[in-house]
Amino acid sequence: MHVFLTGATGLVGGALAGALLDAGHRVTALVRGEGRDVLDMGSRDRIGEIAVLQGDVALPSFGLAKPPHGVDLLIHCAATVDFAAADAVHEAVNVGGTAHAIALAQAWRCPLLHVSTAYVCGRADGDIAEVAADPAAEFTNGYEASKARAEALVEAARAQGLVAAIARPAIIVGRLSDGAIARIDGFHHLFRLFGSPLLGAVPAAPDAAFAIVPICHVTAGLMAMAQDIAAFDGRYVHLAGAAPFAMADMLRIVSDYPGTVPATMITPAEYEAGERDRRTAMVHRRIGPQFFDYFVRSPRFSGEALQEVAAIAPPMVDEPAFKRMIDHCIRAGFLDWKP
Repeated sequence: MHVFLTGATGLVGGALAGALLDAGHRVTALVRGEGRDVLDMGSRDRIGEIAVLQGDVALPSFGLAKPPHGVDLLIHCAATVDFAAADAVHEAVNVGGTAHAIALAQAWRCPLLHVSTAYVCGRADGDIAEVAADPAAEFTNGYEASKARAEALVEAARAQGLVAAIARPAIIVGRLSDGAIARIDGFHHLFRLFGSPLLGAVPAAPDAAFAIVPICHVTAGLMAMAQDIAAFDGRYVHLAGAAPFAMADMLRIVSDYPGTVPATMITPAEYEAGERDRRTAMVHRRIGPQFFDYFVRSPRFSGEALQEVAAIAPPMVDEPAFKRMIDHCIRAGFLDWKP
């Protein structure tokens, strides 16, 4: 199978590119800029094993000077995941990029596998089903909103005959077996603050939890979808752990590591009435609008679609697995905690 892949230089795209190559598939990747690498789950650079085309998802036809031939599947992973990015950036990259991916898939007469996010549910809480997103829902940030609008474009194209499926990874963390992850980014930056004296007391619900998912499960799910895209046509597929991981448990585990000063959880009412020192207040002003809303929810994403079609069950991330993820970040020098 010849796969055209966007976002290959990112975390998910790199892991997927490596898995596709290992399975014997041919990969052509869209790459923006020079000197990039494509890191698989083992952190090996696989860029020398794929065909690379320079382009930009924000441009019509991705700005390709010469389109590839014989593409069997277009996998669209590229996106900006910066919660604080301007709406215009989210619109150009996440929404516009998806529109351009759809147009190319239609022109090439190939199916589309679109990588979205489980958090297109917006501020919904509790059990979240694998159904169409509501672009008019209430969202925590522009990233979530833009991914919901992008999904609506994919669904509209399906109504016109495009074979397409949507994958929705939750918050991606390290590999289940050893905690390894090729690119320490995203949630890890927030997590580092959990053990820092800079965060202090934060507004949180007692049952707040994060829907985390190991990168290995995301990759396995995407591979199953890619290799049997017809079976997943029209599906919204959550790629998430079997259960959310409690914020209180995260902070308790962090407190076991010497050198940490873990954040504490207080009710939103207590937070509003409390006072913070200047440094903590500055940190909260910077990250609060982007992240505090996640501290008061505990979404549980159904994983039925992947289990039903590919017999892949959501993994359970237990405390030993979570500690392995922390230990990897320590070994990598991202956390200066003591193991």
